[in-house]
Amino acid sequence: MDDPRPHIVIDARSMFTSTGRYTRTLIEHLALLDTDHRYTIVLPHDRFDEWEPANPRFEKVATDTPYFSWREQTVFARELRALRPDLVHFAMPQQPLILGVRRVTTFLDMTLLKVRNRKKHWAVSAVKRLIGAAAFVITAHRSRVNVVISAHGGRDLVAFTRTRPDSLYVTYPAADPIPDAATAIDTPFSRFVLYVGRQEPYKNLARLVDAVADLRETTGRDLGLVVAGKIDDDGARLIDGLGDRERAAVYFAGFVSDGQLRWLYEEAAVYAFPSFFEGFGLPGLEAMRHGCPVVSSDATCLPEVYGDAALYFDPSEVSSLTSALARVVTDAALADEMRERGRRRAEMYSWRFMALRTLDAYRDALTR
Repeated sequence: MDDPRPHIVIDARSMFTSTGRYTRTLIEHLALLDTDHRYTIVLPHDRFDEWEPANPRFEKVATDTPYFSWREQTVFARELRALRPDLVHFAMPQQPLILGVRRVTTFLDMTLLKVRNRKKHWAVSAVKRLIGAAAFVITAHRSRVNVVISAHGGRDLVAFTRTRPDSLYVTYPAADPIPDAATAIDTPFSRFVLYVGRQEPYKNLARLVDAVADLRETTGRDLGLVVAGKIDDDGARLIDGLGDRERAAVYFAGFVSDGQLRWLYEEAAVYAFPSFFEGFGLPGLEAMRHGCPVVSSDATCLPEVYGDAALYFDPSEVSSLTSALARVVTDAALADEMRERGRRRAEMYSWRFMALRTLDAYRDALTR
């Protein structure tokens, strides 16, 4: 006998990418919480065996359709329709524009539209952004519900696409404690400012290096900046352009294990988030979860996410960043207060609540 429960398909091709934690964790919590629907999870064929459903109401299927391809608009659309879903949740805005099925779309951020891909010729990047912009508008209007991960992101989406504000559901992610035991790494500094993540120009890492180099002039040379994360092309260009003063102020740790990342969060004097724009800012919340004080750019969603648990600075001004860092590293009482505020702030966010809120979005979309 056919299962009468509504059938939801989740496009989880992003599960094994840099944004995959959102997709994977959402599915894991839906499996624990939802008994009203049945699910089919669409995975990339080359990673198909790396995830298994933990619930008999969940099935998985494979696709070899990549993002940003003609197959996405043709073959993938047919594959999805063949599953006979009542609703499709796209975890990314890249999707078939013509589908004929109710859809929910998650917009994690607007980076694709704001940042030029420096790996491609400027003209190719510009054309891609134009196509992406048109696709964002069409997708937002064709989705019964649009899911965002911050209220600021929702306002951005409405302003850009002119979609209905009542189509938005804000589902904040969360930062779980890293379960791996802390594993020390060697750094050239006895005290350090920490940054975790990629090194694209909009991440504003160059100004952070300058700020720490300035700070060392007053606090001593035992303080430096540790950058954790795989060194990408932008990071390599940044390193090549450093002068002797700046080079002495920063240590690029490269890729670190979860245990090493936990150690860095727990041992850092302060975590710095200098980005010009973000969709959520999860690394800063992870730092708070592990008791690390956070200084943050006052741009986009970051004040919304971190609240009164961070000190804020103008990301365009090195002096503003230097001043915020100095306040934390020279005032032990302030640092302790920020650690406590940060822990409380991080505990406000819950993956379970994120999944429940997403379920509300599904129910709404199924009745629109």
